[in-house]
Amino acid sequence: MATAAGAVCFGLAMTTPAGAADADATTTAQATTTAQAPAPATLTPVTVTANREEDPAGHFDGFAAHRSGTGTKTDTPLIETPQSISVVGADEIRDLKAQSLTDALGYVAGVARVEGQDRTTDTITSRGFQLNPNTGNFLRDGTKLTANPYDGQQEPYGLERIELLKGASSVLYGAAAPGGIVNTISKRPTVEPLRELNLDVGSFDRKQLYGDFAGALDQEKKWSYRLTFLGRDADGAVDFVRDNRLYIAPALKWQPTADTSLTLLTQYQRDRTTYVYGLPTEGTILPNPNGKIPRNRFVGEPGYDKFDSTQYSVGYLFEHAFNEQTKLRNSVRYYHSDNDFPSIWISGLEPDMRTTMFRGAQDRKDRSYGVTMDTSLQHEFVTGPVKHTALFGFDYTYQQHQTVRADRDAAPLDLFTPTYGLGLGDPVPSSGASWRDRMSLLGVYAQDQMKINDRLVLLAGLRQDWATTGQAAYYDSTSWNNTSSSATTARAGLVYLFDNGIAPYLSFSQSFVPENGRDRNSGSFKPSRGEQYEAGIRYQPKNSSILLSAAIYQLTQTNVLVTDPEDPTFQTQLGKVRSRGVELEARTRIGRYTNLIAAYAYTDARTLQSSPLTPELDGSRTGGVPYNQVSLWMDYNFGAFGLAGLKIGAGVRYVGETRGTFIEGSVPAFTLFDAMVSYTTGPWRFAVNATNLGDKNYVASCTYGCFYGEPRKVIGTVTYKW
Repeated sequence: MATAAGAVCFGLAMTTPAGAADADATTTAQATTTAQAPAPATLTPVTVTANREEDPAGHFDGFAAHRSGTGTKTDTPLIETPQSISVVGADEIRDLKAQSLTDALGYVAGVARVEGQDRTTDTITSRGFQLNPNTGNFLRDGTKLTANPYDGQQEPYGLERIELLKGASSVLYGAAAPGGIVNTISKRPTVEPLRELNLDVGSFDRKQLYGDFAGALDQEKKWSYRLTFLGRDADGAVDFVRDNRLYIAPALKWQPTADTSLTLLTQYQRDRTTYVYGLPTEGTILPNPNGKIPRNRFVGEPGYDKFDSTQYSVGYLFEHAFNEQTKLRNSVRYYHSDNDFPSIWISGLEPDMRTTMFRGAQDRKDRSYGVTMDTSLQHEFVTGPVKHTALFGFDYTYQQHQTVRADRDAAPLDLFTPTYGLGLGDPVPSSGASWRDRMSLLGVYAQDQMKINDRLVLLAGLRQDWATTGQAAYYDSTSWNNTSSSATTARAGLVYLFDNGIAPYLSFSQSFVPENGRDRNSGSFKPSRGEQYEAGIRYQPKNSSILLSAAIYQLTQTNVLVTDPEDPTFQTQLGKVRSRGVELEARTRIGRYTNLIAAYAYTDARTLQSSPLTPELDGSRTGGVPYNQVSLWMDYNFGAFGLAGLKIGAGVRYVGETRGTFIEGSVPAFTLFDAMVSYTTGPWRFAVNATNLGDKNYVASCTYGCFYGEPRKVIGTVTYKW
């Protein structure tokens, strides 16, 4: 378990120290033999060191967390959690200069990008499966956040932690695709004063001002606040693409007693950017007689394509301890997102292999909103040699999303010598692509963490969910197609704790996702199901900055929708997908001055069963998932040379070959290098970060099209704390 040392020094000058009988006797003897009063006696300063456990929702120093609430919904040491979980803290976000959740998870085992330079979504791949906001995989402070992938990205500077719970995880969090859960922890009020102001300048005309302020509002420290903000004006690496953001997150906490707290969390974010559309395979991963398509090529129309997104949320976290054994938690959040998202699409190339065969435009406006809540009761008790931490709770989520679209004609574009501004056709409402969807989820869950003789940890959990989903055409929203379903999921795990910090574990977990629509017999689809078996081992000695972990797993998804062989206009649930893999991860301090993050993942994800109409897909690899990924980051502080303020860091990321998701072709493997240097003196910190240091021109992924990775980017930062 992590400890944070706080020291208080007391220098006392007393004539007769209270409670010191020997001192009183000495003073009395001196008064008897002399006529004058004794000189004051100065006591030697006493240093009192208090060990404080790491806050599972708070800041931790370095790269190795010790505790988390994501894996169990209780304050639990990572080493006692029988499932893989990776925690990225604010220090790592700062040192790596992460600009998105994908960047922040770049040194986590088994995480892959879905698209190269996307500034509109947070979608990633973990353990061979996509984690997507509309399949329930993204949480904020333990409850679901956003209903649609294009509800916008989260701002990493507003986060204290990013926690990835890997694999099937529905027992505590309800509907979620099987790859895992990303739970982001908001920066929260502190009673300790915090004043930080930062300025960034860098590549692509980047200018960013951001700050973080916190402290107590009254002398009794019952009220505290936090205000985090960011403003950015920047271009993207692709022509005519902006990367502008305004973010502000006020928070207020009321803690009248040590047993009760209420925290209000709000945030507002406005993004002004553009979606980067995928490019053809010819000229990216396949040969083209005209050469490579430039990586800064924009296929849209300047002044038309944009992604103007506004999102906000407001909610609270409430905790009350009835006594040392029983605690109540309740949280509620409302979130809302609007975006204006017109964009140009392309498909295919003419025989000249340079001009787009099809090019069109689509006006698009999206709106999402939802409310989510979670209430749980935790009770600790003992039966013989067994210490129990029992958790009972229920959660509810309602979310709705609508998209309104209109199609336009667009002139063809030469991708090697583009001519823009040739005009667009008049908009034609697209009834087939305009719709509303809604979903309500109600779940009840129970969990027991049993610790036997402080050696053996058993975990068992069970959940029941009821889901209602509905879809309607936007222009006929009175006719909703509603479906209802239910799912039972379970979880079990076993950990053995050795005195030296080694902890092997075994676990089993399940997940589910409700499926919209009906089959050819007008029947509702069952939820798709995920099932994971995992064995692993961790090493984390007490009070150390070391966390080593290794895991082997098999993760299977069933009831996957595929084309119905009896009527190809419908779908049926014959599909089955499986992922098997090994993951190794190290987050540790080496000696006094070196930090290390190392990760390796081998992932074999493939379709086991598809539609009888597509037998060629049986046994095929899942698109966008590499067999091998390796990453290494190391930084060094020059304190041994009398330069404690100087730190340098370097990293390397290798992503193996992948196959296209919806296109034929292989994406070559690539290796990227990152670097940083920082110097801290007094309240000042100066830093320079570089990603893709060698400016490698590479394709990051191919889905419906191919996406270049970001070129070299250099950012300089000046920070002032007081």
